[in-house]
Amino acid sequence: MLKLLLIPAMLAAALTVAAPAYAGEEEFLTDLANNNFTGPTDVALTMGYQICTDIAHSVPEATTVEAIYQNTADEVTYEDAQFIYDAAFIYLC
Repeated sequence: MLKLLLIPAMLAAALTVAAPAYAGEEEFLTDLANNNFTGPTDVALTMGYQICTDIAHSVPEATTVEAIYQNTADEVTYEDAQFIYDAAFIYLC
């Protein structure tokens, strides 16, 4: 009986603590904007979630960062690409 009472209590606690899914997106976009990254938000989010997909599929970090560097605007440095990767990992993945 005690186990049956604990399950709903744990579920309620988990739901109370869980943040809305969009909160991470807002923080990701804010972090990029605060570090002078500009552009369409849908493109940034698509790239961020692709980074998460790469992480989930065990793509090496350096491979993903290099892809970001090679496939973004010329003014995006390798360090910028690393920053984008890190921000996606922190806020979206």
